[in-house]
Amino acid sequence: MKKYRLLLITIVMFNLANAQNTPDIIGQYNLGSSSPEGGSHLFVLENNHYAILYFGGIQTGQWEFTSDQTFKFSPDIKENKFELFGRHNKDLKNSTKIFFNDFEKGETFVQLKTTQEKENIFQRVFNKNANCFSFPYVHTFELIGDRISFMSIQYDDKNTYNITFENPDKYNDFVANFTEVDSHEVQPFFATFNNGELKLINDSIVKRMPLNETDEGLEFIRKYIDMKSNKDTIYINPAYNFFGDLDFEEQQDIHEHHVFNEQKNAFIDEEYYVEGSEYTKSDESFHDMSIIYAYSALKIHNKKNVSYKINEKPLFQVTCN
Repeated sequence: MKKYRLLLITIVMFNLANAQNTPDIIGQYNLGSSSPEGGSHLFVLENNHYAILYFGGIQTGQWEFTSDQTFKFSPDIKENKFELFGRHNKDLKNSTKIFFNDFEKGETFVQLKTTQEKENIFQRVFNKNANCFSFPYVHTFELIGDRISFMSIQYDDKNTYNITFENPDKYNDFVANFTEVDSHEVQPFFATFNNGELKLINDSIVKRMPLNETDEGLEFIRKYIDMKSNKDTIYINPAYNFFGDLDFEEQQDIHEHHVFNEQKNAFIDEEYYVEGSEYTKSDESFHDMSIIYAYSALKIHNKKNVSYKINEKPLFQVTCN
C-alpha cells in the first residue's frame, strides 16, 4: 500500500514540476502573410487548444510542450470520414430520406439494412467520373434501416473500411456528412518560446500579445472550438441550409428567435413563418430560416473491414451535357 502511495505522490509531483517548467505561451501572435487579403493570426488558448484565423477559414487543434523544450501544434483531423444525424419525419411514412452532403468529393457508397440481413451490398452514391454537380443531393429509400453504413474507396488506401451507424430510435430523415482529409496536407508544426517570442520552424519570430477578452474574434474561436467538441445536434432548414454556420455573423442560438413546435417537430420563427412554407420551393427557400429542423447525431456501431459487394447503379447520375 505504501508503494502505491509513493508512486501516486511521485506522479503528482512530476506533473506539477512539468506544469511549472512549461513556458507561458498563452496569447495572440500575428503570423503575417504576403496575401493581399490580410495576414493570419495564431491564438494559443488555455486547456491546450489553439486556433489560426486566416482569410476565409480557421484551423484549430491541440498544443503540447514536448520533452525537448519544443511546442508541438497538432491540427484537428476528423477521426471518421462520415457523420450521420437523424430526426423523425412523419411525412415519410415507411421510407428513409438521406441528404448526402459533400459525398461528391470522393468515391462513396451507402448501405441500408436490417439486423437480420447478413450480406453487405454497398450502392454507389455517384456515378464514376461524375461532374457538373448541383445542390442538394437527396435520395429516398423505400425502407427504414436498423443500421446505415458508408464507405469510401481511394486507390492509395490499403485499409478501406466501412462505418456503420445504429438507428435505435428509428429515425427516417437524415443528414450524412462526408469529409475527405489528406493527412499528409495537415501536419503538425513546431515552435520554441523565449523572452515572450515564438520562434517557428521556418525561423520566423513572432511576438506574443495578451488575449483581448473583449475581442469578438476570440469569443468566436472559443464558441467554435466548443461547438466542434460537442457536436451532437445540427440545425438545417428544409432547403438544407445549415443554421448557425461557422461565420462570425452566423453564430446564433436557435432559441433566440425560434420556439419548438411539437406538431411539426421543428423550430419556428413565429414572426416570419408562413404555414406550409416548408413544402414550397422557390429562389428564396435556401435562405428562409423561419422553420428549422434539429438532427441528432447517431452513434457509430462499428468501423471495420468487411467483405462486400458493390451495386454499381448510382443513386445520382451526374454528367455534363
